[in-house]
Amino acid sequence: MRVMPISIAQTVASLGLIVRLLASPVAHAACPAVPDGFTPPPAQRVQVDLAHELDQTWQAGGEIVLICGPGQRPLAGRLPRPPADLAEERERRLEHFALARRINLARKGEVNPRTLALAPAQIDFLQRFALGDAGAVWFREVADDTLRMFNQGYLEYDKALWQRAVKSGRMPRLSQLLTGRLSEAGLFTVDLQVFKFGAYEGAGALAQPAGIGLGNAGMQCQFPTSEELVDPQAILSHEFGHTRYGDPDSAGTLLGEARTVERYENPVRVRNGYAPRTLYFQRTSQGQLEARSDSLLNRLNILEKEQGISVEDLRAVARYRCDCPGPLPLLLDCEMQELPLGEELTQPVAKHKCKLRWKGEAPRQDGP
Repeated sequence: MRVMPISIAQTVASLGLIVRLLASPVAHAACPAVPDGFTPPPAQRVQVDLAHELDQTWQAGGEIVLICGPGQRPLAGRLPRPPADLAEERERRLEHFALARRINLARKGEVNPRTLALAPAQIDFLQRFALGDAGAVWFREVADDTLRMFNQGYLEYDKALWQRAVKSGRMPRLSQLLTGRLSEAGLFTVDLQVFKFGAYEGAGALAQPAGIGLGNAGMQCQFPTSEELVDPQAILSHEFGHTRYGDPDSAGTLLGEARTVERYENPVRVRNGYAPRTLYFQRTSQGQLEARSDSLLNRLNILEKEQGISVEDLRAVARYRCDCPGPLPLLLDCEMQELPLGEELTQPVAKHKCKLRWKGEAPRQDGP
């Protein structure tokens, strides 16, 4: 019998296969077999298409489960099976929020020196949002980040609880296993940025790519610029749209804000029984501008074409509400504008007719 030579690559591949088989859950009697369809979290985030997700029959994603990985270390993933009923879908949403309570709620001064810990009422608000359809989509993405960090070894877990689970063959929930702290590897990695919810002094809500802040003064009932009713959950979805789960480049430009209203705020407003938000950076009290139901983004483009307004030129100041009084308020390169006291509008507004009311470097607020 002729013996064929074995290459080094073949030897390495064979040894790798043996190692994977020995390290697989089925090689450990105490570990249950890997469930059918088990899938690790996606390696990369994908920008949320909220309107598409809200059209689906379920929003929370597959059930999160734990399996034994190499060396009986726990690994997390999801099962593709849809929920059997609303109660099971609610359980999945509750698990996502339980993970957020463990990992994503900021302590005082954690994000920056001005960060405050969330008050109980703010945490309750986040939970109500997480249990709704839109919130389930966003918190699913936050949870997937947690799964990725856990599988990379960046999150500390209760090793005694895990050993008991392995011996019994009954896997705990991931939210029960996590301690809420980073592991030693997580503390010293340079590419880890945990998403955080925190509070701040002020009203409304604000966002950055890796977090959302809630003002401890709450939210008003109406937008001061348009007198439209505020839907707090839609505001929170709007802020998610500015984070890394939506489009983090959308903040700070007029068109970016308009897109965020249409992609991430109005779908929630409609679902919650509110009229779509039709005005942004414009007033109704000066000039009696009437709200219209056509696309906010299209209206801004029409303003640019018909009135000669360069939307791109407003990039540096678009975080402020820029408007002047008139039948069709003009968007000018200033922040908060108004006619000089005592003057009446008798002709088209010119730039010199407006006076600036500087608002300083206050945080951007998409809520009132």
